[in-house]
Amino acid sequence: MNKQIDKANLFRNAWSIVRHTAMGLDLTPECARQFFGAALRKAWAQARAEAAAPTAPKTAMLTFHTGKGRRDRAWLARVTGTDARFGFARQFLRGQEFWDNGNKVRFDIELVEGAAFEDNSYGYYVVRDGALGELADKAAFTALFA
Repeated sequence: MNKQIDKANLFRNAWSIVRHTAMGLDLTPECARQFFGAALRKAWAQARAEAAAPTAPKTAMLTFHTGKGRRDRAWLARVTGTDARFGFARQFLRGQEFWDNGNKVRFDIELVEGAAFEDNSYGYYVVRDGALGELADKAAFTALFA
């Protein structure tokens, strides 16, 4: 299971199932208590299904201004290690271009712990504690892959 099950909420859910069943059958509260076992099993099944459901990954968005020429295009790459020829082994990400007081490119990044990114203006980003942080210099970024 991915998440912890809140047992107090589980019992509240079971009692709401009992009340709903009792109202539907027009029963007294004393008669409705006999349905509590079945309602609790149903509440446990719902809670387990919710706990096992995959959670959506966290994402961050980076936006860069870009020019009209080929050399002025903004890019963002995930750095996967070092490379003898280019310095860093990169995996280039595809951005979505749009217009907002100038040409811009938006990159949606999945925040995976320890992931490192580089942009076209030699800005360096690292995911730590579920947040995207920017590193100030190349030496600190290079030390991640040493």
